[in-house]
Amino acid sequence: MSAASLQAFRSIVLSDHTVRSQVHAAAGVDDIVTLAASHGHQIDKPALLREHARAIHAAPDSILEGINSWGDALIHAFGAEAASTEV
Repeated sequence: MSAASLQAFRSIVLSDHTVRSQVHAAAGVDDIVTLAASHGHQIDKPALLREHARAIHAAPDSILEGINSWGDALIHAFGAEAASTEV
């Protein structure tokens, strides 16, 4: 996975309500890898988990308090927490 591929998929998540809903509903990392591939982006699990860990690590407690599911955590990692209220 390239950083460009992750960034390109992140752009889709931010701009497409349907994809954002699918990310929010994801049961796990494999779902995101499959979803990204269906949009033409090859993302591997280790890189996605590292990016997720970086985003969660950098999040303030006020954001972490609002995370109640894997989908919430992924939405935050993709930078779509403000847009996730539309989900």
